[in-house]
Amino acid sequence: MKTIFTLALALFTSLIFADSHIIVKQNGEKLEVNYVTTKDNTVFYSLPGNSAVKEISLFAIDKIIDKKTNSILVDNHKADVSGKTGYKNVQIITNSQANGLHQGTALKTTIHKPKGQMKSDWIADASTRIKKQAAEQGFPFVVITNQTDSKLEAVAYNY
Repeated sequence: MKTIFTLALALFTSLIFADSHIIVKQNGEKLEVNYVTTKDNTVFYSLPGNSAVKEISLFAIDKIIDKKTNSILVDNHKADVSGKTGYKNVQIITNSQANGLHQGTALKTTIHKPKGQMKSDWIADASTRIKKQAAEQGFPFVVITNQTDSKLEAVAYNY
């Protein structure tokens, strides 16, 4: 009876601590991890043999593959920001969603205030100019760091 219990316990613990998933980052790097969950564009995982939960931005991940079933749980494709309309693919994300992305250059623009337009229109125009600047330099993600009535500052991120 003791041997059956010991074997069952060993089997159960080996399944818990086994590398059950592979995270493939957008830059090609592969991590063997235990996938926990995805919430608010953030992937939570733990490394084998470690119970501490780590996090990485969903935007930095190309795929999450389940090793047992060989199925793809998450499949992201790189955003194409080339061409004249590439700025439309640039995403404005929060600072917490940039975890795992590489910080690029600082971007700045002024907020023009034409008469007859609302403040939300001014900010939308400034955001579009920031997106165009990021696309010209090949950055698919932007985090707005400072917004005042006269200027908009952001940091661009890449995979």
